[in-house]
Amino acid sequence: MGAVDAAQGRQGPEMTDHGGVVDLHVHYYTDEYVHAVRLADTIRTYRRADGRLVALWKSGVALTVVDPHPGPEQRIEMMDQLGIATQVLSVPSPNAYFLPAAEADRLSRSVNQAFAEIVRSNPGRFEALAMLPMQDLDRSLSVLDESLDHLGMKGIMILTNIDGVPLDDVRFEPFWEAADERGLMVYVHPTVPDAPHHDENALAISVGFMAESTLSIARLCYSGVFERYTRIRWVFSHLGGTVPFVLPRLDSYWRQFEDCRERAPRPPSDYIRNLVFDTASTHHAALICARDTLGGDRLVFGSDYPHIPAGSAPYIEALAALDLTKDDHQAVIADRARALLDGKGI
Repeated sequence: MGAVDAAQGRQGPEMTDHGGVVDLHVHYYTDEYVHAVRLADTIRTYRRADGRLVALWKSGVALTVVDPHPGPEQRIEMMDQLGIATQVLSVPSPNAYFLPAAEADRLSRSVNQAFAEIVRSNPGRFEALAMLPMQDLDRSLSVLDESLDHLGMKGIMILTNIDGVPLDDVRFEPFWEAADERGLMVYVHPTVPDAPHHDENALAISVGFMAESTLSIARLCYSGVFERYTRIRWVFSHLGGTVPFVLPRLDSYWRQFEDCRERAPRPPSDYIRNLVFDTASTHHAALICARDTLGGDRLVFGSDYPHIPAGSAPYIEALAALDLTKDDHQAVIADRARALLDGKGI
């Protein structure tokens, strides 16, 4: 029995009637990508005591890479143990933004090709999100076309700022127009903030990442990007940072300050009802707050594998805190992700 058949055939506690969990928040680093990070003039790297490669970029820790990095066979073994049918591969911070545009273009195409080969060689077990050289829009649109039309990729992963430039900056309008025309799945992952005071104690990745997600969502609300580009299928990682906690404040200041309403005719909570958020958290109170604030129908499963030393299992187990019905649990762990991968809205 092949790996795919084995995953679909076992009826363990985490398996579903449709073949198993779909993990929408998973990362993979090719040897070429890691080599580029280690050689970049803009990045400083070192080895942690546990063997992980740590990359420092701008305000602090931007990336940690497990070494040896788990390849497809090792991942499938783990996935079969946990009842995970599919991992959706992507490259988070620092993505391709740490390089000059031409080098970022070449690296993006190489990584996307490698992802496409993993998907082709392991049908049903992996899907992938494209990496784009977003610091150059013409190059990004070219790589986007290649990734979607020739490599079969299911969307893109971008960061909360593009080398320090927020996503609502006017220079990105042509890209959002193209993404809207395609009904593109745009997965937004945090990166290091373009701000001081994060360079010690891994604050850039522990606190800055969460603040980045919150800030990015707020700016996209107030700037009218969500209002103008309604066909983009937005996904935000880690429960949207602190959005579940601060959403009433975003609405309150939308009402109080006229400039908040100039390009956003509706309060942020209206736009957020159309976004999707992954559950990459094991903090039960945070998951419950996200369910109650954002809506259980806006959540998809994510584990941030392989970044957390304990692996994907604690993220699957943490969903018990949501106390979902069988159908709602099925939607979170698989059905919504499959709809997004199939090009559908949710």
